[in-house]
Amino acid sequence: MCSGRSLLLTGLMAALLLHLCSESEAASNFDCCLQYTEFVIPPMSIVGFTQQLANEVCDIDAIIFHTRKNLAVCADPKKLWVKRVLRNLSRRARTT
Repeated sequence: MCSGRSLLLTGLMAALLLHLCSESEAASNFDCCLQYTEFVIPPMSIVGFTQQLANEVCDIDAIIFHTRKNLAVCADPKKLWVKRVLRNLSRRARTT
C-alpha cells in the first residue's frame, strides 16, 4: 500500500511536470506570430524583417517587420502593402 506521503509526493511531482510542460510550450510559441496586424505600417519606420513559415515551427505564414522602436509587427505576406514594403526593403539593401 502507498502511504500518504508517497501519494502527496507523486501528486506534487505530477503538478510540477504539468507546469513545466505548459511553460515550455508557451516559450516555443512566444516568437511565433499568431495573428496579423490590421494596420499598415509606415515603410520609413521599418528597418528589417524576418519570414515565418507555417511548415516550420509556427502555425501561420507571416512577415515579421522590425521597426525603429524595436517592435515586431506580424503582417500577412499576401497583402499588397506587405509586398510593396518587402520590395522597397530589398531595393534599399541592394543600394547600400
